[in-house]
Amino acid sequence: MSRRRIRGVIQVAISAALMAVVLRQVHWADVRDAFASIDLRWLALAWGLFLLGVVVRAARWQTLLEALDVHRRLAELSAWYFAGSFFNVVLPTGFGGDAVRVAELAQDINRLDLALNSVIVDRYLGIMVLLAMGLAAGVLAPVLAPSAVVWVTAILFVAGLAAAAILATPWWSELARRPGPVGRLVTALRLPKVAGAMRPYDKRTLARALLISFLFNILQIGWNVAIARGLDMQVPLSAFFVFVPLTAVALLLPAFGGLGVRELTYVGLFGSVGVPQAQALALSLGVYAITVATGLLGGLIYLFGGVRRASGGATGKGE
Repeated sequence: MSRRRIRGVIQVAISAALMAVVLRQVHWADVRDAFASIDLRWLALAWGLFLLGVVVRAARWQTLLEALDVHRRLAELSAWYFAGSFFNVVLPTGFGGDAVRVAELAQDINRLDLALNSVIVDRYLGIMVLLAMGLAAGVLAPVLAPSAVVWVTAILFVAGLAAAAILATPWWSELARRPGPVGRLVTALRLPKVAGAMRPYDKRTLARALLISFLFNILQIGWNVAIARGLDMQVPLSAFFVFVPLTAVALLLPAFGGLGVRELTYVGLFGSVGVPQAQALALSLGVYAITVATGLLGGLIYLFGGVRRASGGATGKGE
C-alpha cells in the first residue's frame, strides 16, 4: 500500500474514532431534530459566504502570483481553488487541493517552481493569520478559550514565525553544498528552493495578502454565525470571534475533511458557554455540509474544465 493510501486510511480512522467519541456524548436523535429545524435561508446565506470565501482566497493567490510576474484571471484561479476543494473534503487521500492547484498552474505556465512557491506561501499566510486571530481571541477572552488550546496556538504561531525567519536566510545554499549528511539532508528537503521562495514578495504584497487572509477569516466567522442563527442558537457574537479561529486551528490536525476534529471542538467550545451539545454538533455538521457542497461543486468545475481542455486538444489536433 502506498504512503498516500496509508495516509488516507489513517485520516479516515482518526475521523471515525473522534466521531465515535462525540456520539457517545450526544444523542443522535437530538442532533437530527436540531439540524432538521434549521432555517434554510440562514443555511443558504452561510453557503453564499463560504463560496465568496473561496473567491477571496483565490484573490490572495492572485496577489502572490502577480509578484512572481504570473498573471492569471481571478475566475481561472477561483475555478482551480474550487476544484481543489473537491480533493480536500471528498476523497480520503493525501492528494489534496494544494496539489491540484500546483499541478494545474504548473501545467499552464510550464514552471513547477513558481507554482509550488505561490501555493506554499499562500497556504502559509492563511495559516499564520488564522493562528494570530485565534491567539488574539484567546488572550482577549481567556474565560471563553481553554488555556491548553491557547498555548498550542501560541506555540504554533511562534514556530511559524521562526520557520519563516530561518528559511528566509540565504545560507541554505551554502549548507547544501557542504559534503556530509547535513548537506545531503538540506538538499533532499529542498530547503534552498524553499528559502528562495520567500524572497520574491515585497512588503506591500505580503501586507495585501495578509489583509485578504483577515477578510477571509471574517467571512468564516460570518458563515458560522449564519448557521447558528438558523439553528436559533443564543450565543454572543464575541464568542464566535474566539471559537471560530480556534476551531479552524484544530482543523490543522490530520482527519478526513476535518470530520471528527471539527465536531469534537465545536461541542467542547460552544458547550462551555451553555450551548446544548446537540445544537453545537448540529452547527459543526452544518459547516461540514456547506464544505462538502462546495467540494461537490468544485468536482463538477474540475470535470467540466477537464472535458473542455480535452475537447480543445482534440480540436487542435484535428486542425
